Amino acid sequence: MIKPSSLLKPYVIAFWDYENLFAGDNVALSILPDTATYLCFLYADLLTTAHKQQTFTTRSGLAGFQSFRSDLGGLGNVSGVSARLTPWGLNVFCRGIVGDCAERRVDCRDIFPKYSIEKIEDNLALKKNAEERVQCVEQFLLSILNRSHEDLLIQTACQELNLSNGTDSITQLAQKLGLSKRTLERRFQLHIGTTPKKYARIVRLRNALFQRQTLSSWADVAYVTGYYDQSHLINDFQELYGLSPDTLYPQIETSKTIQFSGLLNLANVTQ
Repeated sequence: MIKPSSLLKPYVIAFWDYENLFAGDNVALSILPDTATYLCFLYADLLTTAHKQQTFTTRSGLAGFQSFRSDLGGLGNVSGVSARLTPWGLNVFCRGIVGDCAERRVDCRDIFPKYSIEKIEDNLALKKNAEERVQCVEQFLLSILNRSHEDLLIQTACQELNLSNGTDSITQLAQKLGLSKRTLERRFQLHIGTTPKKYARIVRLRNALFQRQTLSSWADVAYVTGYYDQSHLINDFQELYGLSPDTLYPQIETSKTIQFSGLLNLANVTQ
């Protein structure tokens, strides 16, 4: 993981560089929904992403807001640099596309000028190390950064939902921000690509996943994280992750990448 420069820090959580993503035991990688969006620049072979009932094959691509697990695959050498963006980060790099990119993976050539993406891919292939490759992507993002496209009130809304671990009332949140609920939902959709209610649901389930590290049962987790009961929690796991908590959690415990990249190896999971 490589931290972004100070100018990008409000919009980029981290970069990570990978060479041959599916080498070794990494044969069944998935990304769990966690409110971040992912901008990926690949310089070798194509990546396949299965999300819900859709399958996307791209080189450099963008994964917008996702409310369900994405399963990754590819033939050959999938190598590149990915930027994990803050929930509101995408809009400052390309305004007005968050809704079109939600729940899918979009080819970067359909978002940015084709020549600029091809230039990045060519340059990445020539770089000698991770730091040089990340710097190449950073320079591109800085060249298209437009802070006038951000909505500070929606950033605050996201931060409030994160602090409450997704348990805030959307009506009360709107009142706190001096907005009507309808205005909050409209602006949230415009800048995040989803509703505040669905955003909060993703935050709460992710919190529940990590709370299990300190609690002895899923019933305790459900109580602490604000679920009506354990069945409600299990239903959310099945609907958003496609797996039961008991099936998924052992993989979380052993993962070294889930906290910063969202990547999880599900090679040993029986679905």
